[in-house]
Amino acid sequence: MLELVTGGSGSGKSAYAESRICEYNRQAPKPLFYIATMYPYGEETEKKIERHRMLRKGKGFETLEWYTGLKLHLEEGSLQGSDVLLECMSNLVANEMYMESGAGCHADQAILEGIRELNQQCSNLVIVTNEVFSESVPDSPEMKEYKRILGRINCEIAAMADQVTEVIYGIAQQKKETDTMVNRTEKLGVDSNKSRESVMCQKENRVHIIIGGAFQGKTEYATKIYPELGLTDGINCSLDEIRNCAAINKFHSFTRRWLLEGRTKEALLTTLEKNENLQLLISDEIGYGLVPIDDFEREYREFHGRVMTELAEQADCVERVVCGIPQRIK
Repeated sequence: MLELVTGGSGSGKSAYAESRICEYNRQAPKPLFYIATMYPYGEETEKKIERHRMLRKGKGFETLEWYTGLKLHLEEGSLQGSDVLLECMSNLVANEMYMESGAGCHADQAILEGIRELNQQCSNLVIVTNEVFSESVPDSPEMKEYKRILGRINCEIAAMADQVTEVIYGIAQQKKETDTMVNRTEKLGVDSNKSRESVMCQKENRVHIIIGGAFQGKTEYATKIYPELGLTDGINCSLDEIRNCAAINKFHSFTRRWLLEGRTKEALLTTLEKNENLQLLISDEIGYGLVPIDDFEREYREFHGRVMTELAEQADCVERVVCGIPQRIK
């Protein structure tokens, strides 16, 4: 059993993940391990590490401090048949990318090879990762690459996983369960009796919106269900191109450019409403994280949110993609 647990900072994902692996272990007791990936760089990280130790206290965990080289640690089958909690993938990615002992530019390959080996050895495996993909302020090249690698790894693990859970303020939402997942690349309009969440969006005369954090697999999902549509790139298309296009990708980048030109929300919504060809709109969620210091960045974040709120109200279908897994929210 492999479960991936994701969520924002302070969301309760760690406590949930610990409860899950302990539940598996109670059902069939076996060696129980905690793979700690947070390197103690200073006082702040040491406090976090101590907090997690207190959470695990008395639960039977043996802690393994494995900061890099996951596959190398597993070469002798040291965790064969055990239950394992690995926390956290965001730290492991940073370690592999930037620590001297890490894999550097091959971080994603090294981590995924290690996870596959770990999954083969374990009886039950719970992996905690982090939601760091939904902010509006442009990233540095280094941060963008870090997010790309973490996003790719999250999607790959989610594809392997039997269950994927997002924790929001202590509330667990199941994104993938073995018994309820269906093939979502079926033709639009095909119903399913397995899960109401897996009913494909019914196209009427309104747009289908796909949202999610950066590097979550939104574009890949969209091209599977709309293979015939060419995607207009919101980063570099002309501002007037949205008058006739059928699908807009990276719509969050387009709204930034629209606002930079001094154009209004009302003008954008009117333009989109008049586009009778428009079927699909794909956008990053950018309203999370700290409020930007820069005046324009604050205005842009709110502008995009207001635009998306009105578009979602009129949309035929809205889906949110997390770790490559789509979930219909309207």
